Amino acid sequence: MVIHANRYLILLVAAAGLTAGKGDESEQCSVYLAESSTDHVLGSFAGKSFHRDELIGSSDAVVQAFDLRYHNRNEDKKHAVMLENFLSTCWSADSNGGGNEAEDVISAVGGPCFSSAGHVGMINAVIYQPATLLKTDTDLLASGYDETTSPGRGAFTLHHNLTLIAVDKITAGSEIFLDFGAEYSGYEDTSKANIDDYRKMDEAIEKMLAFFNKHAENIGEKAADEVYQFMKNDVLDLTAEARAPAARSLLPPTYHGLQEIIDKGGSALVTYPSVVKDVDWLKNNAYCQDNLVVGVSEIEHAGRGAFTKRDMKKGEVVAPMPLVALNYGRKALAIEQYLNEAGEEVDSDDSSEDFDEDGVTKKVKTQQMLNYMLEHPKSSVLFFPAGPLVPYINHGGQEANVKMIWSTKPWSHVKATQSVPVEELSGVGSVDFILELVATRPIKKGEEILLDYGESWAKAWKKHTDEWKKNKNKVTLPSAMVLNEKYHSTNNAEPFPPSSEDGSGFGNENVALQCLLLYDEDKVERRRNEDGTRTKVYPWIPHPANANRLKTDSAIRSINRGGCRIVERSGDDTSGYRYVVQPESNPDILVKNVPQSAIRFVDLPYKSPHHDETAFRHPIGFPDTIFPAAWKDLPDGHEDRDEL
Repeated sequence: MVIHANRYLILLVAAAGLTAGKGDESEQCSVYLAESSTDHVLGSFAGKSFHRDELIGSSDAVVQAFDLRYHNRNEDKKHAVMLENFLSTCWSADSNGGGNEAEDVISAVGGPCFSSAGHVGMINAVIYQPATLLKTDTDLLASGYDETTSPGRGAFTLHHNLTLIAVDKITAGSEIFLDFGAEYSGYEDTSKANIDDYRKMDEAIEKMLAFFNKHAENIGEKAADEVYQFMKNDVLDLTAEARAPAARSLLPPTYHGLQEIIDKGGSALVTYPSVVKDVDWLKNNAYCQDNLVVGVSEIEHAGRGAFTKRDMKKGEVVAPMPLVALNYGRKALAIEQYLNEAGEEVDSDDSSEDFDEDGVTKKVKTQQMLNYMLEHPKSSVLFFPAGPLVPYINHGGQEANVKMIWSTKPWSHVKATQSVPVEELSGVGSVDFILELVATRPIKKGEEILLDYGESWAKAWKKHTDEWKKNKNKVTLPSAMVLNEKYHSTNNAEPFPPSSEDGSGFGNENVALQCLLLYDEDKVERRRNEDGTRTKVYPWIPHPANANRLKTDSAIRSINRGGCRIVERSGDDTSGYRYVVQPESNPDILVKNVPQSAIRFVDLPYKSPHHDETAFRHPIGFPDTIFPAAWKDLPDGHEDRDEL
């Protein structure tokens, strides 16, 4: 299929096939992990210069959790606080296309998307939505993976390709700051400068400097200072209004300081000079976050895997692994359902101990997130490893080529963390909670990284695969991943049929169509219908690649994505297909000229493989040799964890 070459569609095609950021073949580390320049928290730093619209780092996995607050609603206040501490480190699933999975979805992520700090005044990167929304799975499906027969179905996340994109030029050594959304970042707070203040004042400073360079000598020092104070106070009060105090804080006491601001790269760098680190300092004191790239695992049924981007020496850190603690982890990730005699779910606001209705049975299953957690058999805490591409690292057993050790960086206070009581772990920042995955032998570029998950995991996986083969579990309806491959494959993608040709849902009750729709409301047509009425028809327009991300949450929320129905199709394989669609949110209108790339299948809530009741569930073993004694809060003889 040939798609007309406008800039937006080129970006979409690039995003759909994205596996890593630019410069993958370089030996230079492009992004580092270190202590942020703003506080004692994690921060990401550029190891090279990034231009605007350049992707940052390797594409990463997203691990979703479903309705956690709902399933923990009957727990006590202490438990609720611990859960919220964990959730505060996660992203909204709207940022990566996972919002359809359930009623309330949160996304645990790793790499620069996790470790980058937020700063309302210095935003230079955002999550690149098209990368996850328009991803393809050609690599996985072409490898022979069959979700209808594989025991790996539902065991690994299908949400992937998460990456950042620079929204401004980022020089080598600069800290990377994300936009966490207007409300979270306090964009409207007039007591401190925001990103627009910095940019507008930098423009104003250049104009003011040009004025004083031209006129100061002629009008004299006193008059020049009076003009400057008039600009700084009266003019700003009139033009910046409520934001005048924040804007004024970026100006120097006298006009003589204007040149210094320009020379140092702008008002943000003058205010926060430490946001730029020496690259040699980063090489010696920070962790490289792009040693790995994603590919299809060489292990059957494992899905994707992590592969080395460059040669690694024995003892070298392959990936940093900041941890996030989830207290009462198994309990927090348990999904309790109450079913009546017909198998229908019954709501209960009571605890499981108090709920005793005739004919109602209790069923307990576990979130997929458990598979990505670290667990020690004598601790009630689970730990999410938020390292770059770490969720892709598979079990290797005796073939493992990495192992876990505690951080060796002086800025990470891991020794103090190891003595923190269990009930306080959820409040420990990840900057002081870092493991290192180090190579146990020399690893060649392109080798798959493997970790020993532990004997308990290996036994559980063998039991699962044996039962799967015995029961011959098979799923008949394909997921959205398989259907999207049919219509968005890089090889011979088919056109969508109009919905009228195949009824609603294309014959699959587990999926729905979703469209990325932005249309020009100023260019309306009116189409006459058979009954004599008229329907408004608007032309589809490309989503701007760099829309204003800074005043709203549009950077992390797909506000123009929603259900739709295909009404008509035009075009062909040569010219490209275009569709007329009916938005579910506004069925009284139509949108024409919608490209195929803007139409996707999504799994309906609770219908994706992630929710499969027969899916494998087991955490990764946290080695006893490095697990702190202070965190072992379960008594000897505690019931088998695999039965919880």
